[in-house]
Amino acid sequence: MAYLAPVLIPFLIAFGAALTLTPVCGWAAKALGVVDRPSRIKIHAQPTPLLGGVAIALAQVGASVSSGTADSASVRILTAAGLIMLLGFWDDLAPQSEALRWWLRLVYEACLAGIVVAGGVRTTFLGSPWLDIPVTLLWIVGITNAFNLLDNMNGLSAGVAAIGGLTFTLLAARYVEVGPEQLPTAVAAAALCGACLGFLPSNLRSRIFMGDAGSLFVGFTLACLGVQGSWRSPTVPTSVIIPLLVLAYPLFDTTLVVILRLRRGISPFLGGRDHSSHRLVRLGLGKVETVLLIYLFACSHALTALLVSSVTFRLSLLALAGSLSVLFIFGMVLRKAPVYGATISAEGSTHGQEDG
Repeated sequence: MAYLAPVLIPFLIAFGAALTLTPVCGWAAKALGVVDRPSRIKIHAQPTPLLGGVAIALAQVGASVSSGTADSASVRILTAAGLIMLLGFWDDLAPQSEALRWWLRLVYEACLAGIVVAGGVRTTFLGSPWLDIPVTLLWIVGITNAFNLLDNMNGLSAGVAAIGGLTFTLLAARYVEVGPEQLPTAVAAAALCGACLGFLPSNLRSRIFMGDAGSLFVGFTLACLGVQGSWRSPTVPTSVIIPLLVLAYPLFDTTLVVILRLRRGISPFLGGRDHSSHRLVRLGLGKVETVLLIYLFACSHALTALLVSSVTFRLSLLALAGSLSVLFIFGMVLRKAPVYGATISAEGSTHGQEDG
């Protein structure tokens, strides 16, 4: 376990910073009027401060930079992640605004992903830049929005992000000898994990939300870390499976919503209470039980990713098939939940804290 020593200090710094900064950001959000107000697609009854994502971002960036391990690629990731927070701020300040349409948001996100790709952070398993670059852009934009959509219940997005960050930390630190990018990846992932955990106590008590700025930052950073690290296992194809498993639940939730909405002729870009978390509540689970169950799914896939890093390609495929089978069955159960009707609002944005 000695390989974890370089990431322990960044983790603790980020955790302490987020724990301290989150109440400060909550106070600032109240003073500035940056609050999430109740609506028919939200359950919380009181205006709740946003800007929790600022605490997460400051803690994560501060811990990563102070470690002295950030390389040029890591600096690009942090810069682009900071810029994507501006889009989140826009939505937090004017959640009903349609001045920036969904396709313009995707273009903006793709441009920021392009900044990261230009710094050399991209997949290589397809063997051609003409294929690897589009796949990397799609991955980063997709995961960014997946976490944005997952931010619909207290503790959900931050908790899943913490699990993903911890898994990337363990994998990158374990294989730090593989390449020079492994240590910066491990440190950044540990810092993100610590920042999310430091934010959770206030978020779980409904004192503050991370807001769109926070969920976009977290999703973008994790997506980039999934590409930056060299998840070398017995085969290169196996290493491709690892990020998919680590971030399986956000991908599952987004896929479920998109497919079921398209089947009903509903736009996937509207806000609503038809995500997997909402469906579990409609099926009878409490909100705390729902969040813990989703944590369990995220942990199980994270453990599978750790297993995949040490086995052959055939065993990796079996593990992936098992995980996909479980999620498929879970999705078939969730689709029966009665969530449609008045739960989709044309006033909703493409994302957001839909449920306190």
